[in-house]
Amino acid sequence: MPKLRKEKILKGLPASPGISIGTPFHYVHETLNVSREVIEDHEIEFEIEKYHRSLEKSRKLILEDKKKTIRNSGKDAAKIFEAHLLILDDKVIIDEAITIISNQNVQASYAVSKVMKDYQTAFENLQNEYFSQRAFDVEDVCRRVISNIIAEEKNEEHDTTVLSGKKIIVTKKLFPSDTLNFDKDHILGFITETGGSTSHAAIMARALAVPAIVGVQGAVKWIDDTSLLILDGYTGKVIINPTPSTFELYKKKQHEEEKQYKEDLSIAKLPSETLDHEKINISCNIQTGEEIESVLKWSGEGIGLFRTEFLFESSLSILSEKEQFDIYDQVSKDIFPNNVIIRLLDIGGDKLQDKLRIKEDNPFLGVRGIRLLFDHPDILRAHLRAILRASHRKNIWIIIPFVTDIYEVKRIKGIIGRVKNELIAEGHNIDRKIKIGIMLEIPSVVMIVDHIAPLVDFFSIGTNDLTQYTLAADRGNERVSHIFDSLHPAMIQLIKKSIDSANKHNKYISICGQMAAYPIAIPLLLGLGLRNFSVTPFLVPVVKKIIRRELIPDCEKIAEQCLKSGNGRKINKILSDFFTNTIGERMIH
Repeated sequence: MPKLRKEKILKGLPASPGISIGTPFHYVHETLNVSREVIEDHEIEFEIEKYHRSLEKSRKLILEDKKKTIRNSGKDAAKIFEAHLLILDDKVIIDEAITIISNQNVQASYAVSKVMKDYQTAFENLQNEYFSQRAFDVEDVCRRVISNIIAEEKNEEHDTTVLSGKKIIVTKKLFPSDTLNFDKDHILGFITETGGSTSHAAIMARALAVPAIVGVQGAVKWIDDTSLLILDGYTGKVIINPTPSTFELYKKKQHEEEKQYKEDLSIAKLPSETLDHEKINISCNIQTGEEIESVLKWSGEGIGLFRTEFLFESSLSILSEKEQFDIYDQVSKDIFPNNVIIRLLDIGGDKLQDKLRIKEDNPFLGVRGIRLLFDHPDILRAHLRAILRASHRKNIWIIIPFVTDIYEVKRIKGIIGRVKNELIAEGHNIDRKIKIGIMLEIPSVVMIVDHIAPLVDFFSIGTNDLTQYTLAADRGNERVSHIFDSLHPAMIQLIKKSIDSANKHNKYISICGQMAAYPIAIPLLLGLGLRNFSVTPFLVPVVKKIIRRELIPDCEKIAEQCLKSGNGRKINKILSDFFTNTIGERMIH
């Protein structure tokens, strides 16, 4: 039992789920003492040579970190270090540092520090999380280069951090290279003062499967070495010196979490079927190849949605055909014989403005998804070539995002056909009958779905965007969050129309939005005729548990009640009551 001290709660952004209880390890980055000392003309060449030696040593260390990350966390987490290699080898950065050494007669360490600060300032002035992460990457690489320069000057090796015992790591900022300085078996969790949920620190924490909270203001100030901490990676709470009652509450939660984890693993292995033996397919949504391990662990039946945009967002440049091929081919291999549905790059200019020089006032209603790809045929061609080359196992399907009318479907099918012929002529083994589908996420295309169905092989309903565009409510805007409701009667009508059309034309249809894993919505979706769900991997057992307690006739009755209602609140109550009184009872017995 912890000793009595005043409890304090800090709040941050949950970056990796889980609960940890333990004491802190304050990780402070090495202070790099760099000063602007003038050197003689005859010393310039020596400083430039020293800089090149440091670049080479840094390259070797980054490659070692990449290999270590592949072993510990998978290939996708290791792509962080591929980005670091791109920065290290960036000719513009190298030339700038050499110019500063030569023109200002300064040491290499100062020149690299100056370049680093200039880039950091430029990125941070853009006030965007994506660009803040780029500044972070530049700082991590440049610090490594400077450390190696200083180590050469002192004729000593850079030490790694020794973590004795299991601790929660507390730090102002956490670089990807930092996480490799610790024995992963001793890491209980991460608390950082900087970073967002998509930062590299968050990615590495999820890859290591340890709880993490980022953006915790004042963490270093308020947490001392004798503090007892509770890290709640679900809510983003950091509880310092918990009261006995809080401590016992979280110990109980931690125990329940471990118990639930074991139960979920056993449920995941059970057949996915209703009480009346209707087979329901549960596949998974992923955004990196690294998540395949989680899909397999939770018994997902294939990949219902591979969001390729994350691969482009996390890269410092547009991914090449080969880089993309390597990723898609590995995912295809790892999930075989199950299928993987690869969504073409569904991204707006707001996320690629540094690479494409695009700026829009309202990117959510602008050039995004298939529109952006049509505007950039070189990107589209490389994208399609990579996917088609990886299709040789015949388990890859292609889905088109942000479709609004039939012309777009015909146009993209024509482009895919030409790329196919090109690859066949080059001698590539591809799936000549690869399945092509579209996302149903814009009301206009749902209204003409009967006309489009003969042109495609399958559909996937993106309920997040469909809700957003149907109700004119930005899903990321808290001020209209009360309007954003996937159980709005208009949404239920659109979903019903989509499923009916797909079934009439004998086409596969799934739902890949958050609604697919919303417990009270699952009976409704089954009642509307849906038989294919795609969810986040760890939610498979939750969805499966509910499905295994359903009877299709009951679901059809509840769906009919909802279809007759024009009141969203009433629909929510109908489904909540049904879940509590019927499904809830079956889950108990």
